[in-house]
Parts: sequence; C-alpha cells; structure tokens
Amino acid sequence: MAKLEQEAHRIAAQALSQQEETLTELRARTGTLLTAASLVASFLGGQALTRHGLSIWVMAALAAFGISVVLSIYVLLPKTGLVFALDAPETYNALYDIREDEEEIDRRLAYWLQSFREKNQPTVERLTRAFEIAGFALLVEIAFLAVGLAVS
Repeated sequence: MAKLEQEAHRIAAQALSQQEETLTELRARTGTLLTAASLVASFLGGQALTRHGLSIWVMAALAAFGISVVLSIYVLLPKTGLVFALDAPETYNALYDIREDEEEIDRRLAYWLQSFREKNQPTVERLTRAFEIAGFALLVEIAFLAVGLAVS
C-alpha cells in the first residue's frame, strides 16, 4: 500500500501535469481560432467589402477580428514564470541532506509541485479568459459580416 507521502507526491505531480496539458490544449485551440478568424475575415470580409464597401458593419467586424487576433497572439506567445517540472540539480541539492528519509522527500516534493501549480494558475486563468474573449470576438465578427452582407 502506498504511503501517504508517496500518494501526495503522485497527486501533486499529476495535477501539475494536467495543468501543463490544459495549457497545451488551450494553445492548440487558440491556433485554430486564429485561423478561423482569419479565414472569416478574408472570405466574408472580402465579399462584404466588394458588395458594400467599408460599411459600419464591416468596420465593426474588422474591430472584432482585431480583438480576436490580438488576444490569440497573447495566448500563443511564451509566458515567463510558468514552471511544470522540477530542476534536477536544484532538487538534488535541496534534498541531499534528507536523502535517507523517503517519506520526507515525497512530502517536500508534493509541496513543491503544488506550489508550482498554484503559481502557474493565475497565468493559466488569464490565458483561458483571453481565449474565451477571442472566441466571442470571432462570433461577433461573423455576425457583423453576415449583417454587412445581408444589408444593401
């Protein structure tokens, strides 16, 4: 049976790994969103401009497109300060004096990993919110271009 300290260490490592996977998936979806916003602007925007010129609807759609692009790029750019793994030499040095106490090693590792997750979380939440707003801006872009194409 696993000891409490080992289980805490495993849970903390799994939680940090899941957070990293969440960020990876978020960035992949953001790339798709950016592509979709660009395609919509290119095709529908081009049609709306050709038919009606630079109308208020097209300008509003371009503003929404700009918001979507800026927020998507923000999500995709590297962020400093995110930590998803322990530094091996630093960990070795920090735990060397207690190397014979496996329970204490697992306990400390669990706390360290959890602290990394907690420090990462505000950034992950900001990126998630930026993605959500970019997605909403894409919907607004589509709606304005649809209206711009419908009105004559």
